[in-house]
Order: sequence, then structure tokens, then C-alpha cells
Amino acid sequence: MKIRYHFNTLPLLVLLGAAAAADAQVQAQLAQRYFEEATKLCERDAGRLWGVSLCGPMVIFDPTTGTRATSQPEPEGPPPRFPGFADGPVSWGGSRWFAWPLYMLPEKDADVRQQIMLHGLFHRIQPELGFTPSDGFNEHLDTLEGRVWMQLEWRALRRAVESSGSDRAAEAIADALAFRRERRRLFPGAADNERRDEIREGLASYTGVAAWANSPADAHRAAASALAGGEWSFVGQFEAASGPAYGVLLDDLMPGWRRQVCGTSDLGDLLASATNRPPTTDVAVAASRYDGAALRTAEEARDRTQQVRVAEMRRRFVDGPVLTMPAGGSATSDSTGAVGIPGAGTVFFRNFTLSAQWGRLNANGGVLRAADGSTLSVPVTGPLEGTTLQGDGWSATLNSGWVVRPAVRPGSFTIVREN
Repeated sequence: MKIRYHFNTLPLLVLLGAAAAADAQVQAQLAQRYFEEATKLCERDAGRLWGVSLCGPMVIFDPTTGTRATSQPEPEGPPPRFPGFADGPVSWGGSRWFAWPLYMLPEKDADVRQQIMLHGLFHRIQPELGFTPSDGFNEHLDTLEGRVWMQLEWRALRRAVESSGSDRAAEAIADALAFRRERRRLFPGAADNERRDEIREGLASYTGVAAWANSPADAHRAAASALAGGEWSFVGQFEAASGPAYGVLLDDLMPGWRRQVCGTSDLGDLLASATNRPPTTDVAVAASRYDGAALRTAEEARDRTQQVRVAEMRRRFVDGPVLTMPAGGSATSDSTGAVGIPGAGTVFFRNFTLSAQWGRLNANGGVLRAADGSTLSVPVTGPLEGTTLQGDGWSATLNSGWVVRPAVRPGSFTIVREN
């Protein structure tokens, strides 16, 4: 089974300062209003975007108090396990629902709240659309060059979105595609990994904007806002910025693109095919149009600070004793503050949960996801035994048939099948 991560929405809310208190009770009347808002918007869409209705059963829950509200009567029998502090689809009573923790739905920002709910409703129908490629592993986006060229792409996309239909927009699209090409030249394998995340999560972010918007102008403003960037890690989040921009530009230039896109598509390639202008040849000159020198100076300063943190993470999660486990299963996390360790993977710090064949992991003190996505590791400070394991900021419970064993490296352990 593949890991399912929900990285993009949570950090976006943090940036907007819109998150509600995490310990609030779910109030039925308030939840009903949210359900009605989302239903009205998906009924208005009426399958326009994807040929399938976005409408479906919904749950709002609070992981702290255990309270919840549903958009339709609960099925008989025990409820499913809800996805902790992240949103996600759940199977309940033979149907596919979508569930949001209450704190992700800002009470005082209806536009953001509605976009988040439409984003989730797209995920509910995503499997039947065939847009479920495996996760991309984009640790290169936490490097100096990865961040510089990604932000240049965003700046050009924003200019294109805000200048739609003009010669300036055409130039900006050519620049964005050139910056995208340069980044992928520097990082072999980046094209496929980025493409997968843009299809899996970028299309959901686009749908949240496109189904919410009352007009193309609304969609353009929302897409431009998503491209603002920030001091957060781009790993597992970049597609929340890129997806809406590529989508609205494709709406302008290739109105039938949603019937052509598939799980192996590249949104940049689609946009390139819709324009009559090739990518800009001289990326240095193009970068100067977007204050590239100042951007690089700022990113170099950030990188110097980041390297100190990376060295500490390498000491804890790569060189020091760790517990390693298979990563396959259903996982959720908030990637705010995530740190990429070149050649090793990415450390996630907040609200990480994994439900897997071997058992369950809960962690808030840091989890290293290997660069190839095959394993997870947490630091250990002493011997581990039994079926309930604990460490600094994490706990794990083993299912029957699985055990913890000493690993090759002294002081480390691994979770394996019992012989």
C-alpha cells in the first residue's frame, strides 16, 4: 500500500493565520452550515470540471474531543478511524466520505474554508478519475537551487495569471516554463517526482479554486494569492501553489484540457503545448525580470542557517541510533518546518501518524521519511522490546506477527515480521 500524505492544506492555513483552535467541540449547527456551503458549490459545478459530481458524504471531526458531525445520517456500526490531525477520505458504510478536522476549517474566512472543502471533495472522487499516481519525493525542493528556481517559476506564473491574455502574460509563461526546465535539469528525476505531486495534489488545489470561484477573475485572484510563497518547506507543499496557477492558465488557453489530462500528464507540458511561444532561452536574463538576484541572496542566507539544522538532523536521524520501520500504509502529516537531509530523506515534525500492516506510529518529535519513501525512522535512546514502543516524541504499537529486532548498526532497531 502506498503512503497517503496530506501536506499542502495545513501549512497553507498556518500561512494565512486562519486555523481555528484545535480543541474546539464540533457544533452541529456550525458544521451543518459548512456542509451546506460546500454542497451548494458542488451542485453549482454539477460535474462541469471533471464530468463527475464533487458532492458526497462529509464528516467534520475533532481529534481531541472525539466529537463529530456528518452531512448525512451515520451508517450503522462502528465509525471508521478518522485521519488524526489531517484531512482525508474514509470508507464508512460502503461509501467513500471525506473528513476534515475542525481546526482546518476557519470560521471567519468563508472563501478559504470553502476552497479547502472543495479540495477535499475532489480527493473523494479522485480514484475514479484515475488521478492517483504514487507520491513524488521532492527533497530537492528544500535545497538552495531547488527553492530559487521554484520561486522564480512561481513569480513568473503569478505575473502570467495577473496579466492573462496579454503579451506580458505570454512572456511570463515562457519564463515560468524556462525556470521549471532549468530546475529539472539540475535535479535528475525531479520532473517525474514533481509531476506526480502536481497531479495528485495540485489538481485538488486547482479544483478548490475553480469550483469556488464565481468568475474567471475570482479564480485568477485566488491562484495568484496561492503563489505568494513563504518561509515554509516546499517539499510536499509546492503543488498547492503551482496547481491552481497552471489550472487557470490552461482554462484560458486550452479550455478542453481537463478532458485530456491523465495520471501521467505534466501540467507544464500541457501549458507549453497551449502556447505559441517556446520557453525563454536565457534564464539569467529572465530571472532578472523577477528580482532574481535579491531572491538568491535571501535564499543563500536561509541556506546557511538551514545547513546547521540539517547537520543536527543528520546526527539524530542518520548517524545516531534509530528505530526503522516499513513506510507502507496510510499516513498523514503536516510538513510545516520539515527539513530535507540530502541523500537521506525528509524529517517531518508535526502530527505524523501512520497506520500500517505492522501497526501504528504517532510522532511529534520528528520522523525521517527515506528519500525513496520505503522506510520511516525515529531516534531511540535505549533498548526497545515488546509491542508498545516509546521514544522522545513518538510512540508505536505493533500488530500481531510483527516484532522489534536489533539492527546492524549498534543501538538501532527495526520492525520486522516475526519468523
